Amino acid sequence: MKLTTVGAPALHVTETTVTRAEAPKVLEYNWGGFDMRWQLEAFGSVTRLTLWTNIGRRYVSMGAAGWHICFDVLDHLLGGTPLGRMVGPDAMKFGGWQRLHAEYAKQFG
Repeated sequence: MKLTTVGAPALHVTETTVTRAEAPKVLEYNWGGFDMRWQLEAFGSVTRLTLWTNIGRRYVSMGAAGWHICFDVLDHLLGGTPLGRMVGPDAMKFGGWQRLHAEYAKQFG
């Protein structure tokens, strides 16, 4: 499978192998050395999206803060108030990133 960035300044394509696909509930693959698992499940009257990924202990609070912002951006997009693309260094410049990073650092040590 090829993963392609959307809205990036330059096209970036990453080749990966899907290790599990159970449409429409589960998708697993390895991306840049990280195992990724996306899962959809009914949760009351809504659908819950859960992401599992392996992040090195040294970077877990940074990664958690980054993914938190990614999900906030997705929530705004789905809610009709898109924030635009926010990844990597741009996400770290976002006002709430430092607070999220500090809070996750407390949780994960």
